[in-house]
Amino acid sequence: MKTQQQANVPKADFPPELLQASLKERVDYFKTRLIDHSLLNVAFKKAMAALGSSSGPRVVTITGPTGVGKTTMARRIYRQLMKNYEAEIAADPSMVPVLGINAIPPNGTSFNWKDFYFRLLEKNGDVLLDHKLNLPRQGNMFPELLSPPPSEGATADTLRRALEKCIRTRRTKFLIVDEGHHLMMVKDDGRLEYQFESLKSLTIETDVIIVLVGTYRLLDIREHSGQLVRRSEVVPLSRYDFRRQGHKHSFASALATLQNKMPLEETPDLVPDAEYFYLKTGGCIGILKDWLTRCLEQAILENRKTVDTEFASRFALDNKGLTTIIEEALAGEAKLSDVSLDSIKTLLADGMPKVIDAPEDPNKKKTPKRRVGERNPVRDQTGGFHVAP
Repeated sequence: MKTQQQANVPKADFPPELLQASLKERVDYFKTRLIDHSLLNVAFKKAMAALGSSSGPRVVTITGPTGVGKTTMARRIYRQLMKNYEAEIAADPSMVPVLGINAIPPNGTSFNWKDFYFRLLEKNGDVLLDHKLNLPRQGNMFPELLSPPPSEGATADTLRRALEKCIRTRRTKFLIVDEGHHLMMVKDDGRLEYQFESLKSLTIETDVIIVLVGTYRLLDIREHSGQLVRRSEVVPLSRYDFRRQGHKHSFASALATLQNKMPLEETPDLVPDAEYFYLKTGGCIGILKDWLTRCLEQAILENRKTVDTEFASRFALDNKGLTTIIEEALAGEAKLSDVSLDSIKTLLADGMPKVIDAPEDPNKKKTPKRRVGERNPVRDQTGGFHVAP
């Protein structure tokens, strides 16, 4: 009969031959391990329920703090949806039921829809992508000039129409956009409405369900587009919070699963210090895994048999950086919280609160209005005359 102490000894959970593998192979193995933990499972089940409903939302927004595992979630949804359509793909190999793409942040001040459509067409296997051009009427007038590349010669509208046709032809059902908060990057917040309208019209024209995966910035949809709110559902992917019941145990369980998958000669025993690892990750499993990956690589380089908490602390995020991450998470969680039904009742009964204009300052100097074409007063330059020869 096993004693309690023997039962708590960490057990390795990786192929033993990995101990003889190269540094890259061992690190890559750990980096590609996906673990199930309670909060990820809760969010996954809710997202799949929304995506599997015939009368469900047209936009599913999966949001959470940085390092919580949103990309892992996006990949898991992609794999499951592809598995659901295996029979249809076998019957029609041209079918692409699920498209996955990263929304690339803009080089300038606003999100580049043209680049977004171009990348989607590439993902969808559009063999005629290089021919989607708006040709100039006098393209042959100057034959010595080089023609612009296809990606520059096409317009956003041209690529948008091509994408809509491609989605219908490929019978695409779902579009998963990771880093979806990059869509919200605009020079002026007033233009956010145009971003949301583009998403809404894409779902209407193609009947595709869009899955947006990103930070809490995606919650701006609820403040700028009532039509998109009506067609959407928010699925929060939360971090672990030791103030909530059961979260401490679930975080420790995730830490135990990860430590057992580290291909080291001796399995680390980090669970007794689970609270320290919680503090240094803000309860985000993605941050925890990145941290342990660095520990694993350095331990192999230093020929260590295992890692402990003291060794791991060398590679933890600094406290100032953690403060920024946690403050962003708390602000997003506050934004995610719902309002009471009483506030809806008050709004319907009283309407929008009136905005009272500030009284005009009597001491403020008024600038007289000028007629169209009348010149503003300026000081003319004097001296330094130049006499023509």
